[in-house]
Amino acid sequence: MVNQNQITPIESIKNGLMSTDALAIFSDNLPSATGKHAKEVARRFAKMVYTAVCQNPSLQQCSVASIIKAASISASLDLDIDTRGLAYLVPYNTKRGNVKVKEAQFQIGYLGLIELAYRSGKVKAISAHCVYDSEKGEVEIKRIDGQFTVKHPFSYEKPTGSMIAVYATAEVEGLGPQTTVLRTDEIEKFRGLSKAPDSPAWKDHYEAMAKKTAIRQLAKYLPKSTLEDFTKGAAIDEHETFVEAQVSAEEIIKAEAGSEIIDTEVVNPEAANEPQQAEQTEADKSAWRTEEV
Repeated sequence: MVNQNQITPIESIKNGLMSTDALAIFSDNLPSATGKHAKEVARRFAKMVYTAVCQNPSLQQCSVASIIKAASISASLDLDIDTRGLAYLVPYNTKRGNVKVKEAQFQIGYLGLIELAYRSGKVKAISAHCVYDSEKGEVEIKRIDGQFTVKHPFSYEKPTGSMIAVYATAEVEGLGPQTTVLRTDEIEKFRGLSKAPDSPAWKDHYEAMAKKTAIRQLAKYLPKSTLEDFTKGAAIDEHETFVEAQVSAEEIIKAEAGSEIIDTEVVNPEAANEPQQAEQTEADKSAWRTEEV
C-alpha cells in the first residue's frame, strides 16, 4: 500500500524552494528584491525556478540543495530562468569522492550574456557571427597589434561548407568596436575544457555554442569596472563549481582568472538526446533553441 503521506521528489523540491531559508537566499541575491516587495520578488523567482524543474524530469532527480545553489547564482545576476533562454538549470552527474550524484548547475545562456552586456549601459551593440568555407574569399579579417577588425559582407545566399571561424564584436562607449576572433581549432579547445563537451548543446547547437564562446572570450578584453555584470556572467559560465564560479567572478574584476577542470560530466553524455531532450517538454526544447540569436 502506498503511503499517502509520502512526499514525492517534486514536492520535496517545491517545499525546499519555498522554504524560509531558500527565500532568504534568493532575496539576498536578487538585486531587485528590496524594500517591502522583497519577499514577493523572492517568491516569484522561486516559483519560476519550480516551473523550470517541473518541465524537466532530469532536474527532478537533482538534490534540492543543488537546485537552490544554482538558482541563487542566476538570482545574483538578476537573470530569470524561463523559456527566453537567459539562464538554465542543467542536471549533471558530479563525482563526490567515488560516488556520482546528480546535481543541478547554473548555465548562462547566449542571450543572457548579451543581456548583461547591454544592462551596463556602456555597450551600444554586441553580436557574434560564424564564418563558413564558402565565405572565405569574401570575409576580411585583420589583426594589427593584437586588435582584430572583421569585414563580413552580407549575402542573401546561405553559406555552405564547414564553419571555419567565429567572431564577436561589441561597440563600447569610449572605446569603439572591440572584436575577438576564434578559429574552429580554438573553439574545439574551449569545448574540450568545458564540463560537458558532448552535451546536447554542443552536439545539436554547435554554432550557437561557438558564438557564446566567442562572446565569453571577448568579455575578458572589455573594461571590467564598467561591465561588471557581463564580466561576472562570463566568468561564472567558464568555471566548473559554484564556489569557483562565485569567487572567480569577483576576482576577475581585479585581474584575469583561469579555469580549473574537474571530473564533471553531463548526465548520459553519450546519448544524443540526454539530458535535455529524451524526456523533455516543448519548453525544454525551446530552452536549447534560444541559445541561438
